[in-house]
Amino acid sequence: MALPAIALLALVLACSDDADPMGSMDATTPPSDARSMRDDGIDESRPDLAVSETGPDEGPPPVDAGSDAAPTAGAAVACAERSVEIARAAGTIIEVSPAGPGQVNVDGATRSLRQVVSSASTGDTILLADGTYTFPNGGGFTGLYFTTPGITLRSASGDASAVILDSAYQDHGNGSAPITVAAADTVLADFTVQRSIYHLIHLWADGDNALVHNVTMIDGGQQFLKASPGGAARVDDAEISCSRFEMTDEGRDNVWGYGRQGGNTTCYTGGIDAHDSRNWHVHDNVFNGIYCNPDGVQRPAHGMNPDARGGQTYRGGLSEHAIHMWDSEEGTGHLIERNRIYNCARGIGLGFRVDTYGTIIRNNTIFSAFAGGREHDVGISVERAHDTSILNNTIFYASGSAYSSTIEFRFPSTDNVEIRNNLTNQRIRSRDDANAAMSANVTDARSEWFVDAESGDLRLARCDVDSVVEAGDSSSDVSDDIDGLPRTGAMDIGADQCSE
Repeated sequence: MALPAIALLALVLACSDDADPMGSMDATTPPSDARSMRDDGIDESRPDLAVSETGPDEGPPPVDAGSDAAPTAGAAVACAERSVEIARAAGTIIEVSPAGPGQVNVDGATRSLRQVVSSASTGDTILLADGTYTFPNGGGFTGLYFTTPGITLRSASGDASAVILDSAYQDHGNGSAPITVAAADTVLADFTVQRSIYHLIHLWADGDNALVHNVTMIDGGQQFLKASPGGAARVDDAEISCSRFEMTDEGRDNVWGYGRQGGNTTCYTGGIDAHDSRNWHVHDNVFNGIYCNPDGVQRPAHGMNPDARGGQTYRGGLSEHAIHMWDSEEGTGHLIERNRIYNCARGIGLGFRVDTYGTIIRNNTIFSAFAGGREHDVGISVERAHDTSILNNTIFYASGSAYSSTIEFRFPSTDNVEIRNNLTNQRIRSRDDANAAMSANVTDARSEWFVDAESGDLRLARCDVDSVVEAGDSSSDVSDDIDGLPRTGAMDIGADQCSE
């Protein structure tokens, strides 16, 4: 069983050599364009949205799998070492503890946490004592708003579960998130943020080089982590690592609707959703249960404004992916690796709007127990992709009525795409005349090959499967596996390198 993050952190530390006035923005200053903070970029009139092809399954799926999953072995140690690195950062320490509804104790005074963030200086670390932190309700903008570069917000204990920033489905002012980052080199680490009407974390204009590490995000009403489109709002060089993205049944009943009544895009939530961004590194994260429920509560199409669109309501519908990078310019790209995705509507996506370039998707596992339909779709999809590699991923659908494809690539403009060494139990499919170079993929995986395929543990249980073990093409782009352990000897197919 994997050690919890805090225990791993202590282990790494033990083994290491060294164990007032407001700032430039006050508590009521809004972001420069609050409307585009909610911009989703979805064109609901597009005919090219993915449409599932299979009908309902017989009987309900099992409960969400993977709830206790976490990076293990080499990846877990690397995650803990990153926490140690963050904790050792130099600068002024501002110690904060909860002080009742919407308030914190800091330097012998009581203030809002937003005020503490706004008055911090470059290089400061805001250190959160264990407890639950809430936000003032009403009276303007009340979420955290980072406008000074180089500020770190993290828990003192390193235990993300012990420090909770609870938005409690309150309106923090004109569509703002509980955490908005509009300054470079911001670090968010080792805490939980939950129950937002809008996005949980919004990376905004000038938020380049953000690091989100060991953060648990629970129940985003819209995207869990969002970077909006539009020139000046672009966020480059972000790192999202060792974090959890989790949706509960309560969260599904508080997701916003979007689009036409009964349309295919009515469930407006997703894990990571980034527009116009370049060179992100998304690694060693867990995504669990991000989908909408067709049998859930009928919700207003616009949450806090139930009269919008003539009182339209919705339930169900296809949500965004666990990880969706809408676009990347030529000469740039993203690295998406060693993520574990359980029972999400869609796994990893590139594109939909414009061409994407230079992305590597490797060593990820994607599992679903659900039937294909309006709420559950493809594992990996790349659209209008160039210079893109899909390498050594494992995708397994447990339902007998699952979506028909595990990996899809689309549209004639797609070129120089390689799909290699992937292990799946459904087909890999070209759509709309797309081309890709494919080799050493296995699409007939069996549940007995894995440690626990029915609950989503897709590590190899056997090293005697001739079609998988030592059967892959060698690649300089893949040197480790899903656990961050080095691949020695001949290459195995899929995300896990088998070891006896």
